Amino acid sequence: MKQLLYVLGLLALVGTISSCQKNSDDSATNLSCPAGTSYYNGACYTGNGGYVQPATYNYQNGFYADTYSGTSSLRVVNGAKMTEFFQYGMGVCNRAGGYNGGLASCDAYVGGSMDMIIQFPPNGGNSLLATFVAQPRYNPTFNYSAQLPSGWGALGIALGYVTGIYLPDPKQYNGVYRNPLQLELAVSAINNSAGFSANGYGDYWSGLNRTKITIEVAQGKIQDNQLAFTFKVGDIPAAQGSFTRCQRQNCGL
Repeated sequence: MKQLLYVLGLLALVGTISSCQKNSDDSATNLSCPAGTSYYNGACYTGNGGYVQPATYNYQNGFYADTYSGTSSLRVVNGAKMTEFFQYGMGVCNRAGGYNGGLASCDAYVGGSMDMIIQFPPNGGNSLLATFVAQPRYNPTFNYSAQLPSGWGALGIALGYVTGIYLPDPKQYNGVYRNPLQLELAVSAINNSAGFSANGYGDYWSGLNRTKITIEVAQGKIQDNQLAFTFKVGDIPAAQGSFTRCQRQNCGL
């Protein structure tokens, strides 16, 4: 029955995703993790949920940018690159092999709300922890989510009904879902040390695990209260804005 509903159609999905500014205050701090793992609750985990080790050191000195508070700024400048980031980097949209509509579409995320938080070790250091939280655009009166397989995916489902062997949809995205997404980025000085660039790659278990992710501050230091920045996906600007220093413990994460 579930497969039949998948073929025919219209699946309801209403997600409640916490944003930086809406989370309750917390005394915990984020900690560093090895490449290919993700931080959660003081430890590092692989993409399939396997435990790796306790996280090593604190990321406390933080800044945030969002699309909605008015106390910082974050705006999309390249919808195609942000779609790539939402789909393959975070796995929040366009996962079906055929049609993705409503809240399942990356268009809903490109036009939705987003938080971007960066945190540094207490001594500054040469790394930062970047946290991304995405929320789709909601209609105040009606929302829906629709996903359909590709033609080959539908044939695979039909074959399953006949033989009991269901073939996967070759066009379906099966990478991890990361919302929030946390990435450790290496920090280096740029523009004769007037600014800095933080560089790394997407989550190890995502479709962007070989794609460069960059947060670039052309002019500014972590001692400042605000930092103008450019967010790049594969060296191409995808979003721009201005970070504001966090006023809450651990930036409310």
